[in-house]
Amino acid sequence: MKTITLSNRFYYHELDEKDASAIKNDLVLYNSMLHNAYKLVSLKNKGVYIKSNDIHKELKCLYGTNDYFPQSVIWKAQALLKANHEHHQLFIKQKKQQLKRIETKITEKQKKIERIDKQIQKLIEKTKAGKQTEKDYLKEVQVLKPQKKCLKNQMSQLIFKKNRILQVMERPMRYCCFGGRKLAKLRTTVNLSHEQWYKEYHHARNHLISVCGRRQGKYSNNLFKYHVDEDYMIYRCSSEKREIKLNIKFHHDAEHLIKAVKLPHNTPGKAVQYDLIDYGEYFIIKAVVEVNEEPVEFNRSSGAVGIDINVDHIALCETDRHGNCVLLKTIPMNLTNKPRNQRKHIIRNTAKKAVLESVRSNKPFIIESLDFMQKKMNMRYEKKSRNRTLSEFAYKEITETMKSRCRKDKAAYKEINPAYTSRIARDKYMKSMGCSIHMAASYVIARRGCGYIDTI
Repeated sequence: MKTITLSNRFYYHELDEKDASAIKNDLVLYNSMLHNAYKLVSLKNKGVYIKSNDIHKELKCLYGTNDYFPQSVIWKAQALLKANHEHHQLFIKQKKQQLKRIETKITEKQKKIERIDKQIQKLIEKTKAGKQTEKDYLKEVQVLKPQKKCLKNQMSQLIFKKNRILQVMERPMRYCCFGGRKLAKLRTTVNLSHEQWYKEYHHARNHLISVCGRRQGKYSNNLFKYHVDEDYMIYRCSSEKREIKLNIKFHHDAEHLIKAVKLPHNTPGKAVQYDLIDYGEYFIIKAVVEVNEEPVEFNRSSGAVGIDINVDHIALCETDRHGNCVLLKTIPMNLTNKPRNQRKHIIRNTAKKAVLESVRSNKPFIIESLDFMQKKMNMRYEKKSRNRTLSEFAYKEITETMKSRCRKDKAAYKEINPAYTSRIARDKYMKSMGCSIHMAASYVIARRGCGYIDTI
């Protein structure tokens, strides 16, 4: 498990002018190397010949630096390419599901057309026998043939959509656009001058230095040397032969960082990754530490705490060892029309309150495992308000935050399949318990986590 801790702010105007300039030069140097490393790694993966077979040596010769930046940027480039590949695989999976749905619709339309053809054929045979009435003629001309024409038009549109998806699936994988595609497209906008756009784009492309840790080093990192006892850090510049002293103070979870730095030489878990993040007027340093996760025993003998995740709240239920309800609770979680950082803050607070009930009662935490991919595939055919609600419902982020909180508070948790929980809650428990369907569903989830089986 990885733990992140952030430092205090370092304002550029409070630093020495040469130190501030050296840090800004390092930001540009690191990201320039990263962009080149990303190209070289992607070319090597495609089998393209590179002058030097070793990308590390290629970067060192090109920029004339030590080993630390090239080593970090190659690691970062490989991670980005892996993420691109996984995103592409997920994209293909989504398109395959869309194809499956479109093919089902084409089959349905084809069957409807065949049924109409049979009806028209019967009317034609009736006409040949001289038994057709005016009503039969009007039905053929005004009802059946227009319906057939409409269905053929719909089917042709579905076939076009299917062919279009097949063309999109044949496209190669999309690679990273450093700085963001949105900002890159704003180059020719009339709302920003070229100088303003270039300033924003340059900052977006060069705002981060990420240096991987080293467990053989005394200070867990080669460029960031954190002196724990004196509370200061020495940063070794790569663009200039210069060392910068920073009076640093780490805040949340700093004890894990201190413990990692004080570990003996070449001990697993001693390596610490440091990120220097530029925010324009100031920068901060982020430390990423690998912490050994202690296994927590999943003991359901005393009951469990189950949750039902909804768009605007979380329904929580605590059960005893016999599967009886002990506590019903609702935790509000309004994410509608909230910016990204505010949504993250609300989700974290909600997860903290939910997991606190599990810690207080010393009972395992039961989380439902859902997949909204299929529902998101059907967004084209739903109402606009429902699509907005589904898009804002960050289910995966909520569950991952709750799992992280459980690991942090050392609470046992388990994921279960929530199939038919709402239906069971509506039919069996909602009226007898005198609660909402969501609370009753959390009760069913808690019982299922304890091993009790509820049938419809």
